[in-house]
Parts: sequence; C-alpha cells; structure tokens
Amino acid sequence: MAVLKPRERLVYFRVSEDEFRQFVSVCEQAGARSVSDLARNAVQRLIAEGQRQRDGHELEERMQVLERLIAAVTEQLQLLSSQTREAAVASIPGGAERFFWETATADQNSQGEK
Repeated sequence: MAVLKPRERLVYFRVSEDEFRQFVSVCEQAGARSVSDLARNAVQRLIAEGQRQRDGHELEERMQVLERLIAAVTEQLQLLSSQTREAAVASIPGGAERFFWETATADQNSQGEK
C-alpha cells in the first residue's frame, strides 16, 4: 500500500524505562501499532482539545456580547414603550386623569358584566 502522506520529520524525546514500559502497555491496550503512533495520536488529541477550548472561549465571548446587546435592546424597547404611552396619554383631551378614570370605569363595567 502506498503512503499518501509520508512522514519526513522526526521528534525525539527521552523517557525513563518505567515510562517506556507504560507506553508499550498503553499501545497494547489501545491497539496502537507503535509507541510513535501512540505519541503522535496523543499529541494530535492535545492539539485538537486546545483548539476546541479556544473555540469555546471565543463562543463564550460572543455569547456575552450578544447578551449585552439583548439587554441594551430590551432597555431601549422599554423606554420607547413608556414614551409612547406618555405621548398617547398626553394626546387625550382631559389628560391622564380622564384616561385612567375611563380605563378604570371600563374595567369595572366589564367585571360587573361577568
């Protein structure tokens, strides 16, 4: 079988005899072809995990920005709503007292009909 991605670079590191025995044992348990494959896979998993953590951190920052924006929009909507209510009341002849009196009277009438 042809090698599609030949490995040309070498990475060396020293291990104790105990560490080497542990590596060989893990190779057998994991079904790795060699200590090199085991080490390569372990480093690749570390790299992938680091990338997931960075992506998760970026996602968390974006979520915080969105939460702040939602809070600001909610505040603006509440402000606009209260301004609209005030403008509606101000446009009624007789002012707020008449509006609230008529509203309360209508509420009492509808409750009496029930």
